[in-house]
Amino acid sequence: MSFTPEDQLSELNNIMSGELGFGKIGFVQKVSGNKATLICSVSAINKVNNTIENMENKLDRLLSPSQIGSIIKIKVSKGFVFASINEIEIVGNNISDTNELSILVDYIGHGYSEANSYGNFKFTRGIGNFPVPRQVVYSVVFTEIASVFGQMHSGSISLGTVSPQNITPATVNVDAMLGKHYAILGNTGTGKSSAASLLIRRIVSKMKNSHILIFDPHNEYSAAFEDVCVKFDIDSLRLPYWIMNFEEHVEVLITPSDHVNRQAEIDILNRVLLKARIDSSNGIPIEKITVNTPIPYKLSQIIKLIDIEMGKLDNLETFTSYMRLKNKIENFRKDTRFGFMFSGMRSTDNFDRVIGDLLRFPVNDKPVSIIDLSGIPGNIVNVVVSVIMRIVFDFAVWSKKMEARPVLLVCEEAHRYVPTDKNTIFSSTKKAIDRIAKEGRKYGVSLGLISQRPVDLSETSLSQCGTFFVMRMNNEKDKKFVENILPEGSAAMLDSLSSLDNGEALVVGEGVFAPVKIKFDLLAEGQRPRSLNPHFSSRWLMDINSDGFIHDTIMNWRMKDR
Repeated sequence: MSFTPEDQLSELNNIMSGELGFGKIGFVQKVSGNKATLICSVSAINKVNNTIENMENKLDRLLSPSQIGSIIKIKVSKGFVFASINEIEIVGNNISDTNELSILVDYIGHGYSEANSYGNFKFTRGIGNFPVPRQVVYSVVFTEIASVFGQMHSGSISLGTVSPQNITPATVNVDAMLGKHYAILGNTGTGKSSAASLLIRRIVSKMKNSHILIFDPHNEYSAAFEDVCVKFDIDSLRLPYWIMNFEEHVEVLITPSDHVNRQAEIDILNRVLLKARIDSSNGIPIEKITVNTPIPYKLSQIIKLIDIEMGKLDNLETFTSYMRLKNKIENFRKDTRFGFMFSGMRSTDNFDRVIGDLLRFPVNDKPVSIIDLSGIPGNIVNVVVSVIMRIVFDFAVWSKKMEARPVLLVCEEAHRYVPTDKNTIFSSTKKAIDRIAKEGRKYGVSLGLISQRPVDLSETSLSQCGTFFVMRMNNEKDKKFVENILPEGSAAMLDSLSSLDNGEALVVGEGVFAPVKIKFDLLAEGQRPRSLNPHFSSRWLMDINSDGFIHDTIMNWRMKDR
């Protein structure tokens, strides 16, 4: 159904002169299943904007209906359909206060007040009663927006304010968000790490016995959680080699996949590893033991078994495979960089302590574990992530249901560990994270993925996320990818991604009552992640006066070389 310009002006005059309620701004011109076109009066909108600052009662305060992202409401038979402004276009060529605006809006949900009481305002995402042409459009009031986006209860936290009015608190439901995982996506420098820190900080301040692990590839987060975290770096992390399953053993110890003798080495490792675990079974029935069973064994025992098998050989080519595997194990034993995992001291059965330390059982006022990956050698960092991810999930699976405690795993720069590329050295890590993405919610293991390159991130993992915090994003491939995996019809909101400010995000999914643009609160200075961006303008004003600068840097390099 369409209107001529004369019809539109006549309709507006009829509506604006009628007694249809407070804050009338126009009417519905055209509707579809997910959006509507409105004809609104410029003068009516200006009147609302001019009235806003003079209203004494905050509960009745109108909110501006004149910006992209602003919320309006459409009167239907019961209550109102709430919608977000996506496009604004002037009708006609004569610019004056009497002109009309054509406004395209996307539906958000349906709301109504019971018994005309603010406290009984109800809101649902679904649109059970669609608007029809000529129904009246209104500005919204503060309490209505607060009821949609700022509902506070025991399971919710406030992260900032609703944009663009920046008055209404913006909240997320922690149970809904963590129950189906979440992702924070956006360009470098848009504030992803700060948003992640704010989210975790608000969770632990309200739920002091949380269990949260953060995989930190650049040592950014320990500064943000110093008062509530335990940091595990290459000097303090204790991750015994025998905890690895067979696939992880292969990634660490076996020659890369293009080598001609790779399968022979895998077969050797399978035999000797299974024998070493059986010999160290310590009362566990042999028939229950597999090559993956986390039973402590000594590396010297593996080497001894390799020597025994080599003594029976008469084939020089096969002998080479044994020697290559033996030398690889010996190298890990001797290299101090791998002491956190391959030291001889790691052969003792301290699995209880490993689990307790990482998962914070008991919490002891430190609910956050920071896994600092920055100092871990690059050729083993993938296995470290894989092992921790896997043992957390397996522990959750085998926990008694009544005693199990939910765990949140936060993966910064997730595209490094769960990439789209199937031919990757991170295959065990990718498999562990994909498994948690698909099955974790059954066992209380939640996943938080943070990435500036969603197009390079495993779609299997990302598509399992139920809540998305999407920050400024300029790359068209990334925007298209995000649009395809968003859990609800909010494609129109993505048009504004390139114009988001630092610290702003579009939040969509299970954790919020409706898609919302929010401005994150600013954390206190001591609670922000450490920025690694160099300050060129200030550093280049100073010369290097210390003769020991280069020497000290080289010594640190030699001592900590990855």
